[in-house]
Amino acid sequence: MKILVVDDDEISLALLSHTLGEDGHEVVTAPDGVSALKKLSESSIRMMITDWMMPRLDGLELCRRIRSQFTSQYVYVIMLTSRKGTEDAIRGLSAGADEFVGKPIDPTELKIRVRTGERILSLESRHVAIFGMAKLAESRDPETGMHLERIREYTRALCRRLAEVESVAGQISHDFAETLFLTSPLHDIGKVGIPDAILLKPGRLNDREFQVMKTHTLIGGETPGAAARE
Repeated sequence: MKILVVDDDEISLALLSHTLGEDGHEVVTAPDGVSALKKLSESSIRMMITDWMMPRLDGLELCRRIRSQFTSQYVYVIMLTSRKGTEDAIRGLSAGADEFVGKPIDPTELKIRVRTGERILSLESRHVAIFGMAKLAESRDPETGMHLERIREYTRALCRRLAEVESVAGQISHDFAETLFLTSPLHDIGKVGIPDAILLKPGRLNDREFQVMKTHTLIGGETPGAAARE
């Protein structure tokens, strides 16, 4: 992962770069918040580790600007600070920080915090990828769009209802229901393999065309399996 490290102390930058490099990360550095914003605008960076106290633009204001300016892609922010009070933690979280690492920095703790951030970002990426795949079907068939949204909501409602049924309630966990909600739009992904002449035909399908249309379920069933094998 590419990680932006922001600190006005050159020794701290070197130590942090070495620690993160040991775990195989690509490290980009900036001496202050103003430079950090420029780096973020120039490159795709998903994680930032920043000092709280810095000249020109401190860590708090840097967090605020990231949350207001970089809305298309989430940047996970770990803040370094010697401040340990509850009020300071609240200020940092309110500004948009995701995690805190106390100074002096324990390299092991920092690596653990970074791995936690990676797991969170990977979940977000997975959700985006799932719905992005579903939108492929929508791009082929204009009638599919709202259908996908309805199916997601129907799935969620059914899961909630089933969770109240005593005979199956124990099988419907929160994670199971969430997975169904996220993946249900993929049920029509096989439509990407149906010829336009059939998929977009305005009138009734003949018997041969209907047989072809029904194969979208088989195509869809193969798509996740192929992705998993790769």
